[in-house]
Amino acid sequence: MATPDEPRAAAARAERRRQILDAATEVFAELGYHEASINAIIEKAEIARGTFYLYFESKAAVFDSILDNAMHELRARISRIDVDDPSAPAPQVQLRAMLVRVLEYVVGDRLLTRILLAGGHTEAEAARRLDAFFAEVRAIIALALHHGVAMKLVRPCNQELVAAALLGTVRGVIEALVAQDSPPPVEGVVNELILLSLRGVLA
Repeated sequence: MATPDEPRAAAARAERRRQILDAATEVFAELGYHEASINAIIEKAEIARGTFYLYFESKAAVFDSILDNAMHELRARISRIDVDDPSAPAPQVQLRAMLVRVLEYVVGDRLLTRILLAGGHTEAEAARRLDAFFAEVRAIIALALHHGVAMKLVRPCNQELVAAALLGTVRGVIEALVAQDSPPPVEGVVNELILLSLRGVLA
């Protein structure tokens, strides 16, 4: 049986872990993976070195946890389009709402976005981890296209190729948005992305 102190202790551990991850996110975003150090992270988090090692065994481990959390948050915002429930919104409306949720999360966390976009400007170890992250994102998009084709919402296509193209487009858009001091509303950006995907750029 759990003692009354156990839930409080678990909450305190979760909060301390979040504190370390928040500090590490700032350090990786500001310094890059190569220049980031455990010393810099513990100074930013205002904790002892021993406390860091209670939660993470290395710089790579805390970096992986940041990417794992990001993937968890992205997956939480992605849902399969419902075409069976007559009361569900139209598929296009569901797709738009999902894209808004995803872009709001990514663009809203500029520190995380700087880390995710640093792939070509970081050392090989971190680049491999970022490549694996985006490979998983690409697989999610390809699976969504597969379901879309099966539901006759998407034309038959090379799903791997189209998934790569869509990911590249979205990455480019996110990079442009976070470079702006006052980016346009996400809703308008999503409208442009949908129009580009459906119609291309021809008048």
